[in-house]
Amino acid sequence: MSFKDIIGKITGGGEFGAGTTVEDYVELEISDEEPQFMGPGKFVKVCKLKGFADVDITARELSEGNIVILDIKPLAERSMNELKHAVDEIKDICVSMGGDIAGLSEYHLIMTPPNIKIERSTESRVQDFEDTMERVRKRLSK
Repeated sequence: MSFKDIIGKITGGGEFGAGTTVEDYVELEISDEEPQFMGPGKFVKVCKLKGFADVDITARELSEGNIVILDIKPLAERSMNELKHAVDEIKDICVSMGGDIAGLSEYHLIMTPPNIKIERSTESRVQDFEDTMERVRKRLSK
């Protein structure tokens, strides 16, 4: 039974109102394909930042169009200086690609490729990021 038949039975084959008839509607085909919102093969990847070498892995994932959630705790517990350099490099790469970066928690960052932006409250992008890094520094100095 088509949409037209169903509407015809509901309305008795008459008019819908305001001059609209069953013939004014189009029957849509239902596809068996999965919807591709982000494109084929795009994922949310969770990575750990254990050292400066992991910056390349993060950059590669972003360039492939994946969203990256980065756990910075392993490096934060080992070396704040190396963490600062690694995060600055990741931030520069992300921004230069046209992506976006934000802190999720004290030890987690989220980075997005150019086609996805992170919605923030009224605070600025840089301030959110700097606040997260400051909380990490304070916690580690205790």
